[in-house]
Amino acid sequence: MMRNKEIVLFYAGCLGLCLPFFLIAGAASTEMLVLCVSEALMLLCAFGLFTAWRYHRLRQLNDQMRKVREGRYQMNPQDYEEGELSILHSEIYKVTVQLRESAEQLQTQQQLLSDSLSDISHQLKTPLTSMMMMVDLMQQPQMEQAQRQEFLRLIAAQLTRMRWLIQSLLKMAKLEARAVQFMPQPTTVRSLINRSLSQAEAEMVRYGVETVLDCPADFTLTLDENWTAEALGNILRNCAEHAQQGQVRIMCMHNALVDEIVIEDNGEGIDPADLPHLFERFYRGRNAKPDSVGIGLAMSYQIITAQSGTLQVFSQPGRGSRFVIRFVHQIV
Repeated sequence: MMRNKEIVLFYAGCLGLCLPFFLIAGAASTEMLVLCVSEALMLLCAFGLFTAWRYHRLRQLNDQMRKVREGRYQMNPQDYEEGELSILHSEIYKVTVQLRESAEQLQTQQQLLSDSLSDISHQLKTPLTSMMMMVDLMQQPQMEQAQRQEFLRLIAAQLTRMRWLIQSLLKMAKLEARAVQFMPQPTTVRSLINRSLSQAEAEMVRYGVETVLDCPADFTLTLDENWTAEALGNILRNCAEHAQQGQVRIMCMHNALVDEIVIEDNGEGIDPADLPHLFERFYRGRNAKPDSVGIGLAMSYQIITAQSGTLQVFSQPGRGSRFVIRFVHQIV
């Protein structure tokens, strides 16, 4: 404690102030001088003890801050009673909690990044390996022209899939980084759904799926048409893949609280174990197709929730799936 210059200066100042009183008391009588010196020593000792206690508490806070700096975030919020040190301790505790939460979020994000890079590497390495093998085989002079043309068709299909995958990953990265600037505008839901159906037309035709639209012509929502059409298109593709030769029904509902868009199919349904993970990136359920990547529904979820909407799925094996999109009315 005496290493602190302000404490030394305080004691020196007190001694300088008391010295004239000691001289006056000594001139009066020896007893008066002893009394004044004793009183001064008692006050200085009391102040010294109190200051030592406060510095002890400050050292404890310093030790706790050092532990926080070392990554140890344990701290008891009830160590102090009322007073200025208690306020300081409370503020340090709040900062400690925030740092701990930030460290946990950073660790989670680092793990997510590691998993994402691993998934992306796998998704790109598989078609690249396949294409390299086909290119090697095509270099053989004895290969028939028909086989060569088939290999070229397969390589073109793989390149198209890789381009779609890279574009989807870039969109997902922008959505997760909140770098997408949505441009909400009043949009009729029928035009939005027709645009989504055109995006999923190839899958609808490929799997022989019939679409039924039950939506009022004047039903309007305020949202970003481009991004929302892509979200609905991904859901429609998923329904088409799992409702081959079946039907996909699109319904719109409006009430005083929410606007709803419901997309349901009468296909094979979703395994209950897959439902909690359906909107996770790169998650492939038990009924996933061999060429499924597991990114479409995750992107739909990101797009809809980024516009203050919700996306839920209800399904039973053998009885189809029901995707419910809700936008709550904003109360001004």
